[in-house]
Amino acid sequence: MLRLAIGGVLCFVSAYLGIAGKKYFDKRCKYLKDFSEFLSLLRDGISYAKDKLPQIGRKFIASGKGAFYTDVGKYIDLVEQGNPTDEQVAKCYDSKYISKHDKVLLKEFFSQLGKFDYDTQMSRLDMTSTQLRKTIEKAEKDCRTTGNLMPKLGLVIGIAIMIFLA
Repeated sequence: MLRLAIGGVLCFVSAYLGIAGKKYFDKRCKYLKDFSEFLSLLRDGISYAKDKLPQIGRKFIASGKGAFYTDVGKYIDLVEQGNPTDEQVAKCYDSKYISKHDKVLLKEFFSQLGKFDYDTQMSRLDMTSTQLRKTIEKAEKDCRTTGNLMPKLGLVIGIAIMIFLA
């Protein structure tokens, strides 16, 4: 009877880990999509409204919630305090939901934001949008394949442990 109880607990833990793995992939996709939305708002704010970066950032933060919104808030606070260093920017976008490649993309983009003339800044926005589209496609594919597989795999492993202990 004790083996069955231990097997049930391990089955539950294994299934939970599978669900947690799926949540990671879902949150990564949302984080990157929020970044894409911010780029669109930034493009419109710079080219049409001629808003300053803190104004654009505050509008973005007010429009939603999530990990990326929080990170943009930290970044905007740094910008308002003065000229942030690359290390400070990297700390703002050190989310557990994104890969090292994504962190490098975010750090490079936000470190250079506002340091160029209008034309150069718009071309950098376009370049980052292109890179981000590819990254989002890969993240969505990972979410559909690996993310959807993890809960099922966790449950199957849990059942196998339960059968092994029974």
